[in-house]
Amino acid sequence: MKMNSKNKVLSWYEKIAELTDCMLVLTRTRRWGDLPALETQYSDMIEQLKAIEPLHVLNAEQSAQKCRLLYVINSNQYKISSFIQPQLDALGDGLRNLELQRRLH
Repeated sequence: MKMNSKNKVLSWYEKIAELTDCMLVLTRTRRWGDLPALETQYSDMIEQLKAIEPLHVLNAEQSAQKCRLLYVINSNQYKISSFIQPQLDALGDGLRNLELQRRLH
């Protein structure tokens, strides 16, 4: 079954929301090695969405669905960042401490 043009945009938003759900699970379970591939896939999907979205007009119901999906995507991104940032900060602190120890010896 071929998707019509109006549903194609929403389909991309749904796929991106599902992907951010997966990324959040990986983040919460500290499966860091699996994240880069999904981050690449996420970036590619965003670029594809940017290319097709301007070509399609959504009706009011579809726009409301898009807003709901954007909320999920943004919420997931915030949760992922909130979990990862302290990890990155700790890693940076550890690297600075190692560098300081190296300089002292």
